[in-house]
Amino acid sequence: MIRFFVVLIVSAFAIWGLSWLAHELAWVAQMPSFLYQTLIFVTFGTGLMFRYLYRINKPDTFVQFYLIMMVVKMLAFGAYAFLIVLKDRIGATYNIVFFLICYFIFTALEVAFLFQKTKDDQAA
Repeated sequence: MIRFFVVLIVSAFAIWGLSWLAHELAWVAQMPSFLYQTLIFVTFGTGLMFRYLYRINKPDTFVQFYLIMMVVKMLAFGAYAFLIVLKDRIGATYNIVFFLICYFIFTALEVAFLFQKTKDDQAA
């Protein structure tokens, strides 16, 4: 579990660094106005969800809990995305694209680590 959080934090810093580099090299016209808030929110939300799902020891109910957590995560992140658009209509495109990039990267990390855990649990 510690390995996941290390990878999560390193990924968050890498995304921040690559965003800064993309702006400095003029690959993007402007930085997302909600860069830090989005990065912290998505990192924290993914970490919290992973921590909860990692502690489930019942393989038969894992899928149901995972699906429920995905619905909760999508609702919370959808509400956050809606607030971003309301607060900054001009920069909404940059903010939402950045949000989606973070969401997909962190969700892929979460699924990869949870898949490894369930595979290890089945082998044991």
